Amino acid sequence: MKQLLFSLALLISFACSAGDNPPLGARSMGMAGCGTALHADVWGVQNNQASLAELESMQFGIFYESRFLMSELGMKAFAGGMPTKYGSFGLNVNSFGYSLYGETKAGLAYARKLGERFSMGVQLDYFNTRLGENYGSTSAVGGEIGILAEPVKNLTVGLHLFNPTRARLSGSGDERIPTIMRFGMSYKFSEQVFVIAEAEKDIDYKATWRAGVEYRPLPAFYIRAGAASNPNLVSMGFGVIMKKFRLDVASSFHSILGFSPSLGLQYGF
Repeated sequence: MKQLLFSLALLISFACSAGDNPPLGARSMGMAGCGTALHADVWGVQNNQASLAELESMQFGIFYESRFLMSELGMKAFAGGMPTKYGSFGLNVNSFGYSLYGETKAGLAYARKLGERFSMGVQLDYFNTRLGENYGSTSAVGGEIGILAEPVKNLTVGLHLFNPTRARLSGSGDERIPTIMRFGMSYKFSEQVFVIAEAEKDIDYKATWRAGVEYRPLPAFYIRAGAASNPNLVSMGFGVIMKKFRLDVASSFHSILGFSPSLGLQYGF
């Protein structure tokens, strides 16, 4: 039974997120993975590069997710963002898998504000997939494009396109990295409450829908919740600000495979 559950978890992870540029950051994961329409978020290097254009200081973050409480399905990631007078630069490195199968992605991003309420970002990515037992590895180069806009006060719209060139992962056959589009919206009701929702569409699979809410009862404390379809998940999380550090903790729940806890730590200069 354990082997069956592991195989099922592995298939769901590969089909739904592992090789498909999944959303990262424990803040986003606390809201079921919604991150396309977040402002000034260092995890924009994964979720929407345009968000980096709004960073006011240099930031670094680390993230870990134990998918379905299985170490073999662990996701480890690092993100960094640095604003300059010429725009913002970002760096992203993440790794998924275990000894018999692993995926690594590294990306270098650039984002810039093109108006008071409009930002755009691009990213160049390097992908590597490794198979154990002497099967070797294969790699590819791809890219991402992100847009963030505020058409009316307190309403943010985000658009993110991953791998628009349909990069080929292997030199033989037609094994390609997925091409994925995300469209998200967030609305800030007050300094304490905002809601966020997004749709994700892999060109080869049906759409995923996500929605979440963040509540700030205290200046240094956040509570988050969310839900998603395909796969059906619910999530909860919280965040704590400690001077220049922010600690975020989250977990999603799948009705068959169980919990996927995640932890993130960010530092801003």
